[in-house]
Amino acid sequence: MTTTPTGRLRPDAHAVSGRGRLRARRLAVAGNRSFAPGAGAARRAAIDEVTRTWLTGLFEDAGGGGLDGVALAAVGSLGRHESGPLSDLDLVLLHDGRALDERALGTLADRLWYPIWDSGLALDHSVRSAAECRSVAREDLSAAVGLLDLSLVAGDEELVAGVRSTVSHDWRSGARTRLPQFVETVRARHHRHGDLSQQVEPDLKEALGGLRDVTVLDALTRAWLTDRPHGAVEPALHHLLDVRDALHVVTGRGRDRLLREEHDAVAALLGLGDADELLTSVSTSARTIAWALESTMRRAGQSQRARTLRVGPRR
Repeated sequence: MTTTPTGRLRPDAHAVSGRGRLRARRLAVAGNRSFAPGAGAARRAAIDEVTRTWLTGLFEDAGGGGLDGVALAAVGSLGRHESGPLSDLDLVLLHDGRALDERALGTLADRLWYPIWDSGLALDHSVRSAAECRSVAREDLSAAVGLLDLSLVAGDEELVAGVRSTVSHDWRSGARTRLPQFVETVRARHHRHGDLSQQVEPDLKEALGGLRDVTVLDALTRAWLTDRPHGAVEPALHHLLDVRDALHVVTGRGRDRLLREEHDAVAALLGLGDADELLTSVSTSARTIAWALESTMRRAGQSQRARTLRVGPRR
């Protein structure tokens, strides 16, 4: 045990969890699973299971087990059950505002975050009450979209379900007024990161047609503004997730940009003939997702405009 700058005790990862390094465990799970077409869902489910089991043990050892009104929840790829071998952890320590005072919450948070940092994975973390989650989601579009995927890791299940339900309700009720700003942020991201289907060193997550755009698709359909396109989007998503998983294993790093020097190794792990075949497959998947996103945003905009029409009395 060591002391943090705030004077709290910092627990060692092994002493608290007793389960070893999470990064190594996730890589081992991925390396022992097939990268053949169609095997990715089972591989990501195994990564998800070992991650949640490790975090649940950590939460219990840190003193969160059995507490009402406190929960450890996930957003991002873990919240969507799509974690890659070295994907970041996006975690929220939720509380109802009554179960623990500020000092006790800080102590519990320290006992969670420090072992995760020591485990070798990048961590994005926050401590929020249910009311704070709702407030942040109303003010920040990216936070709102992230909280739509909030899922329980350990602790009070009803607390997590309540926050997710409230944020989803607010998202639907305010979607029409927030749609223009939402679309503007999506366009700005595409301008920064370019078109995935046209890149030699593509950003699999942020570029047009990348993994982030499938999250946008889900957010638009959850707003009840439009239906999500069916059919080709899911295979395209799964292929990009497979490429990302292979990239993590090949490089030993949790990044999303596929650099030129990694093309051959990633292609070989996926069973593809060469780098050209890899880039062609990525480009095809990206175009599928980009087309689905464009058509979905167009229909959502048409739905918004239709609601603004007012029909006068018949003459």
